[in-house]
Amino acid sequence: MDFNKSPEAAAADRKTRIFVDMDGVIVDFGAFMTDTGLSDDEVKELPGAYLEMSPIPGALEAVRGLIGMGYEVWIATKPPTGIPYAYADKVSWILQYLPELKRRIIITHDKGLLGGPGDFLIDDQPHKANCERFAGTLIRFGRGVGWADVLNRLRREAEPVCAAVEPA
Repeated sequence: MDFNKSPEAAAADRKTRIFVDMDGVIVDFGAFMTDTGLSDDEVKELPGAYLEMSPIPGALEAVRGLIGMGYEVWIATKPPTGIPYAYADKVSWILQYLPELKRRIIITHDKGLLGGPGDFLIDDQPHKANCERFAGTLIRFGRGVGWADVLNRLRREAEPVCAAVEPA
């Protein structure tokens, strides 16, 4: 880190961060509930449940696509309160499906503490985990907004960056 740079210059050098929620965004929590006949709370209390959940179709490819666009991608997930093994299960899921993000996992009850004005949070439950206080841009996943929509939007955001690094 160059301590002689102004905060503005240092921020300009930093990659844009994208914080990606797990449940309902990359992990098909809803399909697991349907398949097992368990309620939301029952699933959260079931040891190993996350390890049995499948990725949402296209989600893993989309996350890798964001990394390929030059974004700094992080997993930002809210754990079930008071269920300690769920923390480990969520991390194990990431290690299995997105091992390239093994050092970019944030488990928090307050996503409003993450990021800055130029960053993005992709979340399907923005009324939870203080998402609405996120300093950057909140992308509401679901309800008609899928991974193709998210990728198209973030591809447009990345175009000036990509153009600046492409050979002439």
